[in-house]
Amino acid sequence: MSIIESDWKKFKELHKLALDRFCQGVLADAKTITEHGALSAQARYGMLYRLMRDRDKDIVRTFDPYSRYSALMALRMMVRHDLLTDAELSVLSEAAREEIADVVRQPYEIEWADEIVRQD
Repeated sequence: MSIIESDWKKFKELHKLALDRFCQGVLADAKTITEHGALSAQARYGMLYRLMRDRDKDIVRTFDPYSRYSALMALRMMVRHDLLTDAELSVLSEAAREEIADVVRQPYEIEWADEIVRQD
């Protein structure tokens, strides 16, 4: 389903904002993982690898379909990943907001490795 022209123009700005937040979040999580001293270097590497692999899939699903036809699905994914606030979404038409109203926000959380290395 395609969105109206006025929503498309607003979507382009929301897309930029959400993409920046997504990337900032990935970098922050990567930093948290790499600086976690209680995990071995190997465990941190594995976690970092999985983080990047999983987030790479999400960035493609969320941001690569860049067209008026796919904009509503992209907005749904942006909301699902908690990348846009309700206030930011309020610039969209009522019809567009209704299309994404049922999305449940599921912010990212780091999946920690089971291996915690003892500090000797």
